[in-house]
Parts: sequence; structure tokens; C-alpha cells
Amino acid sequence: MPEQPAAPRRDPRLDRSRTAILAAAVALLSEGGVRAVTIEAVTARSGVARSTLYRHFTTGTELLAAAFRELLPALPPAPEGGAPRDRLLHLVRAHADQFEQAPALAAVVWMTAIGKSADLPSDAEERTRLATLREHVIEHYRAPFEEVLTACLPGATLSGHEVELAAAQLAGPLLFNTLVTRRASDARFCARLVDDFLAGRARTTGEETARAQTPAT
Repeated sequence: MPEQPAAPRRDPRLDRSRTAILAAAVALLSEGGVRAVTIEAVTARSGVARSTLYRHFTTGTELLAAAFRELLPALPPAPEGGAPRDRLLHLVRAHADQFEQAPALAAVVWMTAIGKSADLPSDAEERTRLATLREHVIEHYRAPFEEVLTACLPGATLSGHEVELAAAQLAGPLLFNTLVTRRASDARFCARLVDDFLAGRARTTGEETARAQTPAT
């Protein structure tokens, strides 16, 4: 039987250039925020040619999104099969750990990226770039909450806005602790956050059910 041809070996220079590009982009993002991460600045800092950069990232927004993933990596998935409250608590504690470990400036950059549309610059190209990044970051953080909240709130149909609101209610206090009060979001704090959130949802659901069952006068 003829031997199968060996798979072509990947050029190690590509791995080195990608690593250098991402390191430069992350450093610029940490130091100067979103607007500091330009193709010109990244190529100058990394020493990688512009043509090589475009072999890895087709647009500046794609490069910026990759830098965000490096700076604030994806949260670990909640364990499957556990109680809904435990899964939600696991996710909230993962957020707390990430905010504790990430530099404060990284959290500020994260907040800037998902800021209100009204805060975007007047330049149309820059506005489109940041809006695209904002959508990417929101989806990056919204998806884990959507999965767990669906399990925690059986029978509830959550819109994208409701998932984002729930994520803000749960992750917002953690970010506030990290940036403002400098208090640790420990296990007790996270547990109370989750329990208060679930209790509030239960009250809201009960009130909506009661209104629906009240005959119109």
C-alpha cells in the first residue's frame, strides 16, 4: 500500500510573526486604548511587515478583536449537569476571578469597547470599526450567560437585550468592586449576588403571572 504523503510543515516564521503582532497589539491596547491599535502602530512596534500582518488578520478590526481575546480570554464553561444556581454561580465567580487577575486598565479598555454608541467618534470609518468591535465583545461575554440563564430560568424566553441586562446585573457589581471599591468579590459576595438576582427574577415572574390572571375590569 503506497504511503500517504506527509502533511506540509507549517512555516514556524508564521507562528513567530503572529505572536509578535498580537503582543504588540495587546501592549498598545493596554497602554492607549482602542484607538491606539492601528495597523501602522502594530507593524512599527512588532517589526513585522504590513503584508505579513494581513496574512494573519484581514482587517484592523479583526486584529483588535484578537487582541481583546488575548487581554481578556474567554471564561471557562460552567460544568454541565449541575444545579442551575450552581452553574450560574460558577460563571459569576469566573467573572470575579478574571476581573481580579486582569489589570484595572484592561477592565477600563473593556468598558470603553462596549460603551454607548453616542460615545463613538464622529469619524465614520472609526465609528464603524468600534461598533463592530463592540458587537464582538458583547457576543463574547453574552453567550455564556445566555446558555446558563436558559437553564436557570426554565420556561423563560429571553431576548438578546434581556440576556445583556442580566449579564450587566451580575457582572456589573464585580467590575465596580474591581475599579471603584477595590473590594474582593469573594465566594460569599458572588453567592449573594446570584441569590438576589434569582429572587428578583422570581418576584418579577410572579407579578407578571398575577397580572395575567387578574380579570380585566
